Amino acid sequence: MDVVVATEVEIQQQNSGGVPLPRPGGILHQFLLKDNAPDGLSFKFFRSQPQADNVFVTPRHRHSFQQVRWTESGAINYGPDQYIREGEIAYFPRGTYYGPQVKDSGVGALLQFGFGAEHQWGEPWDSYRAIVMKELGSRGRFERGLYVDVDPDTGEERERDSSLVVYTEQYKLHTGEEFIVPDPGYEAPVLMHPNAFEYQEVTKGKEVKHLGSFFNYPGPNADIHFSMVRLTDGGVYDFIDERAQVAWTTSAGLVVDEKTYPELTWLYSPRGESVSVSAETPLELYVIDLPRLD
Repeated sequence: MDVVVATEVEIQQQNSGGVPLPRPGGILHQFLLKDNAPDGLSFKFFRSQPQADNVFVTPRHRHSFQQVRWTESGAINYGPDQYIREGEIAYFPRGTYYGPQVKDSGVGALLQFGFGAEHQWGEPWDSYRAIVMKELGSRGRFERGLYVDVDPDTGEERERDSSLVVYTEQYKLHTGEEFIVPDPGYEAPVLMHPNAFEYQEVTKGKEVKHLGSFFNYPGPNADIHFSMVRLTDGGVYDFIDERAQVAWTTSAGLVVDEKTYPELTWLYSPRGESVSVSAETPLELYVIDLPRLD
């Protein structure tokens, strides 16, 4: 199990890795958890806050991967008059449109994940980024989160989402084939209000809120599941080996391998691993069970 305390992770600017970005504006972020797993699951989980002098904005767009956003404090915008407020979770299924968004307030965490080329992060994708950005720059321009070039079929200027154009070009460079984003199975992101759900006791000292399960792939294990767990009176939560799971807590007292952790501790239990955690003091865990495709 990977255990990360957010307050111990360096805060970086979004583009500090030197890889060119197609979006305007900046974000201050902390990489918390990440993996490119043997079963094809690729994810990164980071904590972020706005950069006051360089606000991050995007047009209305969609992705081939899935996202989960959680607000730690304040409110985070994801569309006109649409905000994820403190303690709330929003699920962005692959292919679902959202935005335009302006990330000018709030502190929160963002999970992005997919399988294979859906989530083009890590090698070989990072090595393609500079090549693709240079080539696109020679044929058009990036502005307002869009890529503007001339449509070869019509000879007219066109505007496309810059992030999707980069994904398409990276995929073509890697495979020689066209990149396809699936049709949206959901009309909009799903915003969850955990405080509106009630806990149910599972065993002594362990209570659970089931917030929802959502399918983006076929198969009985292909859903993403959201829940909250409350541990009291020596209660124990077992991370299952059948699924990759991520979790985090906002209060101190989480115990992992006999070590007690402070507030804002994040956990990643990879598939094939089984770990039990407990609490020194009563606390809540946000838990996400990630899909598996077999």
